[in-house]
Amino acid sequence: MKKVLLIFSMLALIVPAFAQSSEFKKKTEEFHNKMKSTMKEMQDKMSQSSDEQAGPGNLVQEHKQLQKNTSQDEIEFRVNRKIKQLELSINGHSTIGNVDIKLLAPKGNTMATIHMENGNYASWSRTVQVEEDHADYIGTWKFIIKTENATGEFTLRANGN
Repeated sequence: MKKVLLIFSMLALIVPAFAQSSEFKKKTEEFHNKMKSTMKEMQDKMSQSSDEQAGPGNLVQEHKQLQKNTSQDEIEFRVNRKIKQLELSINGHSTIGNVDIKLLAPKGNTMATIHMENGNYASWSRTVQVEEDHADYIGTWKFIIKTENATGEFTLRANGN
């Protein structure tokens, strides 16, 4: 029994020393990097799979009535390789309060920024030829909507052909 206790005591001293060794840290970092690489590969495969499954059509259509709303929302949609042309539009008005709508392309670039306040009406639309510049337009797009004590309405649309 004394031998077992002696062995556990020595292990208690050796294990923490090993855990701080450069070899252990190196192995841990290698494992972490391998896991990150594997996760990235899985995400890429899932992204390719979803690109192949979805087809052209109505990607998003959101109409919202506001009654003294204060909120922040995000609406996402995906554009895949099958889409050759993307039609985007934002329309709305605010009778009271503020409404800010931003449209972000997949790489985070701002495609549109709309601000409506106290009686303003706003309308924006754009048609994008996706096939001309796949890298900038293929992926997840995002509408970011911020309202501050807003009464009014807005409509967001994205259609792929």
